[in-house]
Amino acid sequence: MTTQSFPAVESDLGRVREILGLAGVPGRPDLATLTRQPPGGHGRLIRPTLALLSYYLLAGADRAAGVRAVRAAAAVELLHMASLYHDDVIDDARQRRGRPSVNSVWGARMAVLAGDLLVVNGSRILAELGEREVLIAAEAGERACAGVIAETADRFLLSRTEEAYLEVTGAKTAELLSLACRLSAMQAGRGPEEEDALARFGWHLGMAYQVRDDILDLTATAGSLGKPANSDIVEGVYTLPVIRALAREPALARLLRRGLTAAEAETARRLVLSCGAVDEARQVVDVHMEAALGRLEGLGDPRSRDALAGYALSIMNTDRPAGPAPVTVPAPSPASSPASSPALAGVAGQLRERVQERLDAWLLQTGLAATPEEARHPRWSGMASAAARLWPDADAGQAETLGRWMLVCYVLDDLLEDPELTDPGEVVRLRHRLTVLIHELGELGELGELGQLGDAREAGGAVATALAQAWAGIRATQPPSWRARALDHLAEWLEACEREACHRLSGFVPSLRDQLPLRLRSAGPDLALDLFEVTYGRQIDPAVRDHPLFRRALDLGLATALTENDLRTLEQDEAIGAPYNLVRVLRHETGRTRQEAIDEVTRQVEDGHAQLDAMLASAPAFLRAAAGGTASGPDFGLMHLIQERLPGWRGLHGTDRYSRTATGGGPDLARLRRELLLEYAETGAAR
Repeated sequence: MTTQSFPAVESDLGRVREILGLAGVPGRPDLATLTRQPPGGHGRLIRPTLALLSYYLLAGADRAAGVRAVRAAAAVELLHMASLYHDDVIDDARQRRGRPSVNSVWGARMAVLAGDLLVVNGSRILAELGEREVLIAAEAGERACAGVIAETADRFLLSRTEEAYLEVTGAKTAELLSLACRLSAMQAGRGPEEEDALARFGWHLGMAYQVRDDILDLTATAGSLGKPANSDIVEGVYTLPVIRALAREPALARLLRRGLTAAEAETARRLVLSCGAVDEARQVVDVHMEAALGRLEGLGDPRSRDALAGYALSIMNTDRPAGPAPVTVPAPSPASSPASSPALAGVAGQLRERVQERLDAWLLQTGLAATPEEARHPRWSGMASAAARLWPDADAGQAETLGRWMLVCYVLDDLLEDPELTDPGEVVRLRHRLTVLIHELGELGELGELGQLGDAREAGGAVATALAQAWAGIRATQPPSWRARALDHLAEWLEACEREACHRLSGFVPSLRDQLPLRLRSAGPDLALDLFEVTYGRQIDPAVRDHPLFRRALDLGLATALTENDLRTLEQDEAIGAPYNLVRVLRHETGRTRQEAIDEVTRQVEDGHAQLDAMLASAPAFLRAAAGGTASGPDFGLMHLIQERLPGWRGLHGTDRYSRTATGGGPDLARLRRELLLEYAETGAAR
């Protein structure tokens, strides 16, 4: 109907999209999709469409809009987009129009800055149009911001009045629709009466639109909304139906509060629906729609007027499209297999068993394990399965090479985190000795020169032997640049492990601000990325490694995995006084009970997984849009590979460093430390 009455509207909306596409960070194509939405990401462009139709109504419907009208329509949409960016950060929203929100993909800080940039872009366009346009938009923006502030101040306020709600609704929603219509009328060159009429039309339409939106939050599904349903009650934003229901349902007032469970929120929703408050709110929608349409009387020709009225009604009568469903990567069980059929699963299982037997034999051969029982300790066994999760298409040789290197890293970690290690001086000496061994690895030439280290049994014992042999296998497949970087990362990680061990022995507990940085350093994120490159088959291109989306995914993934691990190992960490466990840090700094801290950390883990899943599902589309629609290249392949392997990485939590075997034994870490530090005792090198 709109296209028939206004034949230029589709092409003019295309011109609007071109202007929107110019908003971005100059000289940074890698950040293009931060402000330029992927295909289909601009929704229905309601505000630009209203602006254009209002312009046609006054200037004539038989030709394309003037440049000024198109730019005014684009400016309003830029301001609207900025408000959505900021709203999603404030609300910690994860979805927008059925897609992951910008803050869930890029992070809250980047989303806020991008929103600021969009405001500036829109304001610049308005400034180019004229001083009056800027002043009118600034006044509308001031009222909108004041409305959002007032709404935020009134969260969880049971005494919130209907008048306060309507005032906020007029400010935060109706003002922008009113601005769209007024700006377009100004570009048509008509008088103040026509401008005011169209502005009032947009204002009443905005009121009706927001009240209807608040009703849908109570009555629609998450799929039709493109975001979680019944969120207003949970967030303490009491809208018109809830305010009216509170006046007649005492049980609702007793129920509403911060921290509603899902069941309590559903009970509150049903109370609102059952008392007739929603039907009364719909009557308010009808009143504003009647007022909006009444403002069009006498404007333009009847055909154009009916078309604009029809578009306004279509906005109100059509539910939002669901959009693509968010992708969730399920967390696998530790026993999950990458094989796709029972037959292949059997073959893969046999391969892993053979590799595990070879790893067990290697533990005994190097002396890391003195007995078969030690070799089968839960912390060290199962490396073949772990390697298969990280490198599902590896052959037996590759899996054994990867398993050896992972085993060595586990052993080094255990040596410094062993609860029986109680001497800070020994911690320092141990880290120094290991750093010397790593430096010697970097000085090795070809594999045949491995013997230049001499008899490792006499110069560091089993740990030195295993470290040299594991490195020999890894370095055979990696270029010199990778090897140098990986050894530097290993040495840096040992320094962080030394710091953590000393903090444990001193009883130090970091602040919440310092917990994650310290935790990340001792977790070895760079080691993890080096390990991924081994399984990736090549080094990650620096442009990809440094891409903000890739770095955010890495940081978010590591933080979430470590936080989840803190929950899994809480009892053991409490027993040994592990300093960086987030539950312990929360209790120490905030005074929360143990269960309150556990609940908070659990929420953080769930939120982290949801954000990571949203990122990995959306990043290829963002990257593809930034590359001009190209669907090839390492960026996309790498993101898809990470998404495919994420379940395997999550399944690595099955290892248990604290368990004892059936007969109560475990790795003799004290023996391994004595062998490493023998040189210190004999030569005085500790000094």
